[in-house]
Amino acid sequence: MEHRENSPDPATERRDEEARREDGLIRQAQEGDQRAFEALVRLHERLVFGVIAGFMRRRQDVEDLAQEVFLKAYLAIGRFRTGAPFAPWLHRIAVNTCYDHLRGIRRRPEVGLGDLAESEAEFLHRFMERGHRSGDLEADDRLAARDLAERILATLPPKDRLAITLREVNGFEIAEIARALGSSRAAAKVRLFRARRAMQAALRRLMRKDEQIG
Repeated sequence: MEHRENSPDPATERRDEEARREDGLIRQAQEGDQRAFEALVRLHERLVFGVIAGFMRRRQDVEDLAQEVFLKAYLAIGRFRTGAPFAPWLHRIAVNTCYDHLRGIRRRPEVGLGDLAESEAEFLHRFMERGHRSGDLEADDRLAARDLAERILATLPPKDRLAITLREVNGFEIAEIARALGSSRAAAKVRLFRARRAMQAALRRLMRKDEQIG
């Protein structure tokens, strides 16, 4: 009977080959090979665009920030420790770039009913009438709910915005959020809790106003 215990696993071989190729590209890029860096960009551009799209809705904003991320990575590639995981390093640059952008955006005042788009106001009214479960929402309502959430999110301080976006949009664990914020895990938990409460309070205020008008 033929033993296959020592047979190489194709998936493992493929991952090892990809890792060796990536390490080679990193070393070449560190030596000033621009084509090697462009190859690294192609390998990881989906990751970077995915991170930024969790923070920004406008395609132009996503593309502009992606270019900024890759420029920062290009300028810092010489300090990258060869052999370390490249994707998490690039991911941190993307998250920090988004945070810097959010911090530079002026915090918006409290949201009023008059600030809402028609679709958002209609969704809020339907939400109050029948409530909802996320799986029951129609496509238009899902879009309106996201727009309304982003409008409320924009009223929060930048670090609160970042914490809740990393958790709810990007699915970060508390430890990852803490690293992105440069804080302890306990502080990240508090910030996330506070951000959620602030958003819930803003939604309740809108609902009360809508009820009074109705």
